Amino acid sequence: MKKTKKILLISSVFLVALLILAFTPSKKEIHQNEKVIEAPKDIVWEVISDVGNYNKYATSLTEVKIVSGKGKGMVRSCAHGDDKWTEICSNWDEGKSYSFNVNTGEGFPYPFKIFNGTWSIEEKTKNKTKLIVRFEYQFPQRWMQWFFSRDTHIALDEGNTVLIDNWEKKILENYKFLSHKSK
Repeated sequence: MKKTKKILLISSVFLVALLILAFTPSKKEIHQNEKVIEAPKDIVWEVISDVGNYNKYATSLTEVKIVSGKGKGMVRSCAHGDDKWTEICSNWDEGKSYSFNVNTGEGFPYPFKIFNGTWSIEEKTKNKTKLIVRFEYQFPQRWMQWFFSRDTHIALDEGNTVLIDNWEKKILENYKFLSHKSK
């Protein structure tokens, strides 16, 4: 009988500790995709910095509108079907990078406490530019991270691949047009 009580007590303590751990905030996670594009930095920037038309390239969004401002402090609204939310530009480094912080408490259809994106470019050579798409996010509770982290990374890989490929197509169209025009 004493052994059974001891096992029950240890099991109960373990279960309570596990539940407490599961319902604490998760750690922030980072997901990044990058690709070198055969075009000059200014042409890449021109396409990726058109943040009011982001939904033309990120097919998971059905609508994007600039609500107010320009550069740092800009507010844009985004929609995915009937779900609508706002995002605030927290960084704008002209010709290099920009960041948006999602208002996750306002209609954002995904279970995140924090979701921020940064889009940046690095000149590799005169006609090669590295494009970097980086998301930082945090689930409200650790158990959600345990269950959804892997699927989130897969979804971000798929979404970012489509986004970058769509951007690259537009960038190369612009670059070929400008190259042809200058001849």
